[in-house]
Amino acid sequence: MRFNAPKCEFLQVTRKLKPINHTYNINGHGIEQTSKHKYLGVTINKHLDWKNHVENVTSSAHGTLGVLRRNLSSCSMDVKERAYKVLVRPKLEFAAAAWNPYASGQVKSLESIQRQAARFVTNNFDRRASVTEMLQGLQWVSLSTRRLLHQCSMFYKIRYGLVNISFPSCVVDLSRPSRTVNSCGYQTIQTRVNSFKYSFFVRVIPVWNSLPNSVVTAPSLHQFQHLALPVLRGMQSAT
Repeated sequence: MRFNAPKCEFLQVTRKLKPINHTYNINGHGIEQTSKHKYLGVTINKHLDWKNHVENVTSSAHGTLGVLRRNLSSCSMDVKERAYKVLVRPKLEFAAAAWNPYASGQVKSLESIQRQAARFVTNNFDRRASVTEMLQGLQWVSLSTRRLLHQCSMFYKIRYGLVNISFPSCVVDLSRPSRTVNSCGYQTIQTRVNSFKYSFFVRVIPVWNSLPNSVVTAPSLHQFQHLALPVLRGMQSAT
């Protein structure tokens, strides 16, 4: 396979204050260094956080929501809600099993799009009106809860062989049963580095362990999601 050298970049990920710099080339053509790169629709940066990705998806979703406002303002609530769920929310959740920001500012930035959408759908732009009540009336789950559900669903699919992905060596079954962990529990992975602490497996395992036995042993993915959602909503509300 031939690479188009002028279109190639390299991304250096390190926690060193004084990183070792290298130069790379393909067929004598120097490769430029970048601090972020979009791969399969997800923007990865050198800090391994989701700042740049959140900025990209919120900007795209905000633009699409603006188009809906201009063109569907006179439509019924049902049409507006369907448009949001089909055209806007997928932008905020694409590949959400792989990314899930932990920084409060990034979480709020994503939720703000859904809050704007709630005003659009209910046609209530009164500043004194409660958006939280609008969301409750629409029965919309927070995006942070939905992302957590996406990640738990992926963990379920890996565990039960529904996808061609294997657990890494760091994911180990619990050797001893516990009253606070279900029968399908795994050992938690200890770390103090945020980029690893909030990575997929490290973050999902404690959540998975806290799910009831009836949830983690659900016979299908659809049933797992149906049973897990109210439990995850309760966890999010508690935090």
